[in-house]
Order: sequence, then C-alpha cells, then structure tokens
Amino acid sequence: MIEQEREGVIKYRLEFVPSDRRPNSEELRVLNKIRNDLCQAGLMGADPKRYGGLGFGNISWRRGLLSSEFWVTGTQTGELPELSGQHVSCVTGMDIERNTLFASGSAEPSSEALTHGVCYQSATQPQAVVHVHSPAIWSHYQELCLPYTAQNIAYGTPDMAQAVSNLLQNVHPGALDNEAFVFVMRGHEDGVVCIGASLEQCQERLIELNTKGQLLDT
Repeated sequence: MIEQEREGVIKYRLEFVPSDRRPNSEELRVLNKIRNDLCQAGLMGADPKRYGGLGFGNISWRRGLLSSEFWVTGTQTGELPELSGQHVSCVTGMDIERNTLFASGSAEPSSEALTHGVCYQSATQPQAVVHVHSPAIWSHYQELCLPYTAQNIAYGTPDMAQAVSNLLQNVHPGALDNEAFVFVMRGHEDGVVCIGASLEQCQERLIELNTKGQLLDT
C-alpha cells in the first residue's frame, strides 16, 4: 500500500532569502506555454477532485548551461492560470544529508525542488526537469518500460533524493544527451519525472507517454 500523503507539502528544511531575482521574459514565456499545455493534458495544475484540491506538478530549468543553480516554480502555484517572475524561485544550493535547500526570490520553491536539484547534480547534460502527475503513466510504468523509485520512498525526502541519484548513476550517459529521460515515483501517487535538454522536449515526451498510457487503459 502507498502511504497517504498531503500533496504539495514541503518536507525539506528551507533556507530562503527574499530577493528580486526573476527569470527573463523569454524564459517566462516558454514556461507558461509548456505549463499551459501540460495543464490542458491534465498533467499539472489544480483540480478539486484530485489530491484534496491542492496544486500538483512543477517545472524547473537551469539558470545557465552548466549552472548549479536553477529556476523552479513556487510551491502551490498550480491553481494560477499564468505565472509571473514572482511565482518562480531560484535554488542556489542544497545539502541532501541535512535535507536542506537554499533558495531566493519572491516565492518559496515547490515541494519537489530537492528532487529537481538531484537531477541537475547527477548529470551535467539536462537543462530542464518536469514533474507531473499522470495516473496513466504511473499505473502502466511496466508496459511503458520506465525505470522507477521504490514504493516505500516518499517524495521530498532525503531517501527520494538518494534514490533518484542512484537511479541516474545507472543510466548510460548517452541516454541523457539527446532524449528525454522519464522515471516513475512508485511511492508518490501518480508522480512522474522527466529530465531533458529543454522544457519543450520534456513536454513532448510526457504527453506522448500519457497518451500511450491512456490507450493501455482502454
């Protein structure tokens, strides 16, 4: 059985410094386009019939090609129709052993920011990470041949961060170069993560897999 959890609850220790850091206008334009498409597909957003009405899904991208810092959508912004710079946080560092995240901006980072950080820390190639909730992908991960983290590992914890790190260490480097890499969080209901070279690449791969999963439901 999967332990019942409150969606969107931050479990890590956050050291947050309010600041006027913002993504640029082009980054926000791309973010909102990708986010809108994923919301339309039911993979992100807020729905009173799902997860107690709390927002679900989050998006991040590196601040620069090899930067250790990344932008990530703020906690509980899923119900907003569009995001501005004040709804995005800049993650500046993390300490997995201390379960601590360091960030600045106008918004606190999403509950899955620690997992995003591990993805960037484990591989230099990825430029974007997208976390969605797809019952179709999640329930058919075996038929879709997707790797996964164990059912007893909850989201937003050091154990999840370590599990993602271990998973990525076993991935052939070339698999992260040109194609979006997707894995399922078995201990986080409907949780699916995509790592890619761009937000557009992640979006395309997630919608493709969601469609395949829905066909398997029929």
